[in-house]
Amino acid sequence: MNLKPIKSIYMGLLTSFVFFMNAVIQFINIYVNDGPEALGFFFFLAAFVMIVFFIVYIVDIFNKNHQIIRTKMISKHKNIIYVLCENGKVKRIRIIFPEILNELVPGQQLEITLSSVLSIPLHINTVDRSIDEHLKNQFVKSYHHIAWANVQVIKALKMSELPLEKPLTLLSHVLAAEKVWLTRINGNDSAAIPIWPTHTLEQCERIAELNKLDYETLFSKLGEVDYENEVSYSDSKGNPFNTKISDILTQVFLHGSYHRGQIALLLRQAGAEPINTDYITYERQVALNEKESQF
Repeated sequence: MNLKPIKSIYMGLLTSFVFFMNAVIQFINIYVNDGPEALGFFFFLAAFVMIVFFIVYIVDIFNKNHQIIRTKMISKHKNIIYVLCENGKVKRIRIIFPEILNELVPGQQLEITLSSVLSIPLHINTVDRSIDEHLKNQFVKSYHHIAWANVQVIKALKMSELPLEKPLTLLSHVLAAEKVWLTRINGNDSAAIPIWPTHTLEQCERIAELNKLDYETLFSKLGEVDYENEVSYSDSKGNPFNTKISDILTQVFLHGSYHRGQIALLLRQAGAEPINTDYITYERQVALNEKESQF
């Protein structure tokens, strides 16, 4: 829903300009006619405040760094809606257009775009919670796949009689990257975690178990709308970034799949049977386990 922000901003510009000119005229009138100094100072201050508002409105027109918040509508009264933000705080938002206000009902999940300076609502989108829930379930399912894939790689390396130096280096890197990204999502500094560590197979097995537990804890805390939240962090070179949790998790899934493919290639080149860690193989195994559990 477009909230006609330009009209709102222009109304603010016109109002502030009118009040500014009125204050200037009153100040000049008092100064010319030797009126009370206190009253003259009042109108001078009023003119100054109005010109500040005028400048702020101008900045808001040209600044495109908008803020997007995910909320749940609680109630509405006249032209005010009350929404519950993700931080647990209730926010008041003025909607001056009745035709848009009538479309909003309590309980709706809303994505609201606010202007950068005055937090004027620019757009409101309703969020389909069924879609959010589906995406959350898909992220959880995808992580269960890579956790299962890590276990399959560890089993294959345990049974292998081939040199494990290169496969272990890649596996250690995969598990370290999982830990790094999890640390960043939790808002902690990951600089102390080596990205290319050297672990034994037993250490890899233990780290894989810990990562699985930690990610399951993360998923239990994340709500459906949290996956679009941005995480602020610095990469291994100290460069600052902001990335959505959903994009970070996608990176974790694809990064691990890439390196597990390299491990499978190393095993094949050494004459061993490579492990199959395809997602569809995992899905078939889950379906088979569920079928067997029914008997």
